[in-house]
Amino acid sequence: MVKKDISCIIIDDEPLSVKLLESYTKNCADIMLLQKFTNPIDALHYLETNIPDLILLDVQMPELNGIQLIKILQKKCFIVLTTAHPEYAINAFDLDVVDYLLKPIVYERFIQAISKVKEQLAVQNSIVEPKDAADYFFVKSEYKMLKVYFKDVLYLEGLRDYIALHTRQCKILTLQSMKSFEQNLPHSFVRVHKSYIVNTDEITSVNSNTLLLGKTVIPIGAVYAQNIKGKFKQL
Repeated sequence: MVKKDISCIIIDDEPLSVKLLESYTKNCADIMLLQKFTNPIDALHYLETNIPDLILLDVQMPELNGIQLIKILQKKCFIVLTTAHPEYAINAFDLDVVDYLLKPIVYERFIQAISKVKEQLAVQNSIVEPKDAADYFFVKSEYKMLKVYFKDVLYLEGLRDYIALHTRQCKILTLQSMKSFEQNLPHSFVRVHKSYIVNTDEITSVNSNTLLLGKTVIPIGAVYAQNIKGKFKQL
């Protein structure tokens, strides 16, 4: 397989922070910096027609902050947040960001974040179904690639830095984002909560704010409720 550079953009209203991050990306041979922005509105216009692998995104910016930008985008790219305000950390992980860098950002910590991006890109690529539409995928867990059949997956649970795949046989922990699974799993899998994706073939009952998979109770998030209601009308 040909090694692919990680395409990246920087969005930060502080020119000195942009300059620092730019220098860090230049020291990484496999990162390709596409653009840098100090105005988040300009960046939003750029992202309407361009989807990089990674966005290095500041949180506190005028007109449009980083959290708002993530909610608007809903793009197929990874996000590493950069900020001087640690209180945003909880919101950051709720939004499936890969990492959260606290300013002033040191190079060692930046490299750790990039390593997480590489890991998640590798896992994302491994979950895509082969051309012969196989009924399984491979997922990296610890230092092994495990073969998992779609029909054996009951639900996925987000655990901050990890995802737990609950299968008929066992629970598998993997370093992966919920968004990546959501984008690549078959249509029978539906995200019902910020922390849960379920196999709809395994659902036994549904009410207004929870559903059952056998004896397991799964919460339904408010932002997903309407979509789920429409999905079950089609079952």
